[in-house]
Amino acid sequence: MNKFILSAIAGVLLSSGLAQAASDGTINFQGQLSNNTCEVIVNGQASNPIVTLPIVSIGQLGSAAQTAGLTGFTLTLANCSGSLQTASAFFQAGAAVDVLTGRLNNTGTAQNVSLQLRDGTSTSQTVIKAGNAEQINGNSFVNVKSGSTNLPYFVEYYAEGTTTPGTVVSNVVYSIQYK
Repeated sequence: MNKFILSAIAGVLLSSGLAQAASDGTINFQGQLSNNTCEVIVNGQASNPIVTLPIVSIGQLGSAAQTAGLTGFTLTLANCSGSLQTASAFFQAGAAVDVLTGRLNNTGTAQNVSLQLRDGTSTSQTVIKAGNAEQINGNSFVNVKSGSTNLPYFVEYYAEGTTTPGTVVSNVVYSIQYK
């Protein structure tokens, strides 16, 4: 019995080298850590801010892709330290974000409605897809050399289909990215 177990173990050990494949190349990674940051205040609220959208009629959101209730909000960066040059917000993926569209899922009682983010630093008010890596280079970066600045953004209702009355509630996690 012991000879059988030893033979089986030896066979496994000897054949384990056969499964290895030749390497095709090396991937290198780079990054940077900094202790330079800015303090962030959203619409004058330091932690867990609430941005209130206006009450709109479901008639304004009667069919898919209609938007209404465009509401501005500002991330104020203050006391920026060190050699920081520019900054932008990165809106992260999370439980409240639709991974395909980047819109914010509604957890309120209204049906067929989500929230859509827009970049307020340009007149085009480009749609921001939360969680999408395009934000790294696509979002507008604002100069922070003076030690403070404002990052303007918008949020709006977005009809996913025929909407029904009710509350609209969502959230998004953000981080500040520096260049």
